[in-house]
Amino acid sequence: MLITLTLVPVAHQVTTWLLYFFAYAFIGWLWESGYVSLRKHQWVNSGFLIGPIIPVYGFSMIAVLALVGPVEDQLPLLYLVSALVVTVIEYVTSWLLEVLFHARWWDYSHVPLNLNGRVALPISACWGLGVVLIVKLVQPLVHHWAAATIAASGDLVAVLLLAATTFDLGFTLANMLAFGAATQRIGEEIEARKKKLQAQVDANLAWLDSYRATDTKLPPLNYVQRRVLKSFPHLKLTNTHTPAEDIAKLSDLLKQRRRP
Repeated sequence: MLITLTLVPVAHQVTTWLLYFFAYAFIGWLWESGYVSLRKHQWVNSGFLIGPIIPVYGFSMIAVLALVGPVEDQLPLLYLVSALVVTVIEYVTSWLLEVLFHARWWDYSHVPLNLNGRVALPISACWGLGVVLIVKLVQPLVHHWAAATIAASGDLVAVLLLAATTFDLGFTLANMLAFGAATQRIGEEIEARKKKLQAQVDANLAWLDSYRATDTKLPPLNYVQRRVLKSFPHLKLTNTHTPAEDIAKLSDLLKQRRRP
């Protein structure tokens, strides 16, 4: 079996799993960014981090590979276990992101048979099929790459990737700590301005124009925070009723006004 590590020395098993993680985190990033970029007709980095990885894909595949070894050759069980594992991870990840940053990175409320908008049966069914294809077709290639990397450089590549990701995570979290408070303040200001313009026919457009001629003191959003707003088209902020798209528009306008 390629999922087991019988071909890898015991001393390198941790390194192998780390390389598996980064491989699938990168593949997930390519998939997500490519899908969103095609829909928006421009390149979009859809990852939470700045680097080209989406950790939830890495964690999901690590969990799947660790659990499905005994049923790898039994397709129905492989499908069910894969769908279940990915669904649990997706639900927990959605909940944690909302608790930490007061935002929902995805919302399946419009999908039938969903659970709190975090997971949905049709989506889970697709995840199960996708993971089966990955285990059967992609994992042999990833396994070969990991073995070749270890043979050529030992633990070096895994250590460098881990160090870079740790720095990226720390940098991103440091910039995201004030994300909730800033978006809430900006959202409240936008809603207040819209209420003042309710008498106009199209207040939803007039509110942004009204900022072009007036000064306002709002917390500026930095590069990381603005990128998050733009990279996640379905982002829902739970600390304000204002759409993330409106906050992104105002942030861009204020950024242009701050330029010399």
